[in-house]
Amino acid sequence: MEFQDAEASPVAKMKITDPVATVMTRSVVVADKFQNFSAMLKLFSQYDMHHLPIVDGNGVIIGIVSSNDLMKVFTDPKFRNISLNSDEADKLINIPDIMTNEVFTVTSTDTLKHAAKLLTDNKILALPVVDNGQIVGILSARDLVQLVAYFS
Repeated sequence: MEFQDAEASPVAKMKITDPVATVMTRSVVVADKFQNFSAMLKLFSQYDMHHLPIVDGNGVIIGIVSSNDLMKVFTDPKFRNISLNSDEADKLINIPDIMTNEVFTVTSTDTLKHAAKLLTDNKILALPVVDNGQIVGILSARDLVQLVAYFS
């Protein structure tokens, strides 16, 4: 979302009442709860992301792993003596044990204002965008900050 001339960009015409779909990231990387820990770590690195929705076999969101959740694993004393990119880590660390189960979501038609309020009120940094039970995007606080940067 980089624009040379912010006044001429479509972002400059956006309103807080516009739908989430106008700003959300549409290509979402997901993992299932049975994926091993080292494969999940590779996804974070490969896609330079901070939030990974976890889905069941039907693609329905059941949790989310954030980079903050990973930091808790990295600092947990019980994992201090193992390589976190190893078979041993894969045996000891299960995604359901580290994911956040209570996932706040929005729909693609919810307003940016509603999404911003959910992020703020719940002290979270990303919202999976779910339509008809399936993930269609993700909206992060970074997306909204970039949007605000082009308004001013």
